[in-house]
Amino acid sequence: MIPVTLYVKSGCWLCDAAEEMLGGLSQKRGLVVTKVDIESTEELYETYRFDIPVVEFADGTALHHSIKKKALLKAIDANARE
Repeated sequence: MIPVTLYVKSGCWLCDAAEEMLGGLSQKRGLVVTKVDIESTEELYETYRFDIPVVEFADGTALHHSIKKKALLKAIDANARE
C-alpha cells in the first residue's frame, strides 16, 4: 500500500479533480489516500493556501495545483519501489 496525503479545501475545482484522479487510481495502484482540509487549522491554511491541491507522498514528493496524470503516475511508481 502506498500512503498519499491530499491537501484540499472546499470549493476548489482543482482539488475535486485531483481527488477524482486519485480515487480512480487507488485500487489499481494500492493507494491509501488521506484527505486533509486545509481550512481545519490556521497553520495548514497558511502553509497550503496558495498551493492546493497538494498530493504528498511518503518520500517527500509533492505535486501542486493542476496535477497531471503522467506526473502522478511517476510519483506513484517511485513510491511503490520504496
